[in-house]
Amino acid sequence: MSPIENFFETEEGVHIDPAFLQSLIQRMSDSDEMQLMSWNCKPIGKSKEESAVFRVCCHLSNNEQTSACTLILKILKKDSSRDQESHYFYWKREALVYRSGIMDRLPRVICAPKCYAVTEKDDGSQWVWLEDIDFESMQHDWTLTHQQKTARLLGSFNGAYLSGTPVPAENFLCHHWMRSWVEACSAYSRPFERQQKIWDTNMTEWNGKDDMWTSYVSSLSRMNGLLENLDLLPRVFAHQDVHWDNIFMKQEGGITSLIAIDWQFASVSGIGEDLGRMFGYALMKNKIPISSLEEYKESIFESYVQGLRDAGWKGNSDLARFGFNVSAGLRFVLGMDKLFTGLERGDTNRSVELGHHIDVIQALLGMVDEAWKLIEENMP
Repeated sequence: MSPIENFFETEEGVHIDPAFLQSLIQRMSDSDEMQLMSWNCKPIGKSKEESAVFRVCCHLSNNEQTSACTLILKILKKDSSRDQESHYFYWKREALVYRSGIMDRLPRVICAPKCYAVTEKDDGSQWVWLEDIDFESMQHDWTLTHQQKTARLLGSFNGAYLSGTPVPAENFLCHHWMRSWVEACSAYSRPFERQQKIWDTNMTEWNGKDDMWTSYVSSLSRMNGLLENLDLLPRVFAHQDVHWDNIFMKQEGGITSLIAIDWQFASVSGIGEDLGRMFGYALMKNKIPISSLEEYKESIFESYVQGLRDAGWKGNSDLARFGFNVSAGLRFVLGMDKLFTGLERGDTNRSVELGHHIDVIQALLGMVDEAWKLIEENMP
């Protein structure tokens, strides 16, 4: 029995072909001298319904010396409910993105981990083998300054596709990301009559309830118009999942750029959408203090526009502002659904949390209003 068979280790349910792993090592090192002696496979974070991530540590030898290397294995689990290319969370998209070579054609301001292989298993799952990057040293606290830097680089990334870089045309990219996301959220929402009953029953003592409900109903009626206008914006390649666990900065040769992971939401979207997703998610996760909302909003948006200009785009910034406001503002759909859930289970006694959540939703509804005004002013 060879050493590789003697030292086989595996995480439960993850069976790795040693010959395949040896071929990956040769591909990584461009050499066939290093032989795989043993390996282990450890999960990173919690296994999710849609995916699981592992670090595979390999112990090597060439009879003269020993060494080690690591790879990241991301397993995308087959899901019939997300089996349409048009779905914002098409289960196979990230594997197809890496397999297509799109990641090799990104503007220099952003990159992704190297992909060594993508394979399909008998159960239909997609196994994506990626470079293991030390992101721990790049972690940050998502301060305003960091968000501004990220927004500027994000603008440069998006802006490159408005200044000569060809927009990817692959069908597996989502081309109506926000519409698909809104439809998915709305499908799980309570019927409108039920929402109104929950609201009237639980919010009787709050003086601002009537104004907020009116704003909510108005925003619901405007959704289709907002989405139709969103589709008219200049198109860019977008990540659509920019946050503190997915986007990192690297310094190399005096140049700052982004490293992005988790490309499952990759899309062809309107200018400003990427930033709106980043802003709306950070706001809902309390990474943006509600007391400093306007400061964050304006400074982050201006940084994004600077990035667009850095990339050579000279268009009307109101186009980006519209995309930004729509993409962030429409998160009110998810925010209100969570609020109804909290009210139904009696969260009204947790007044601080409830009050903050209401403040966030009102901010999102305000961004919807701002986007609608841009339509009324013939922008975009």
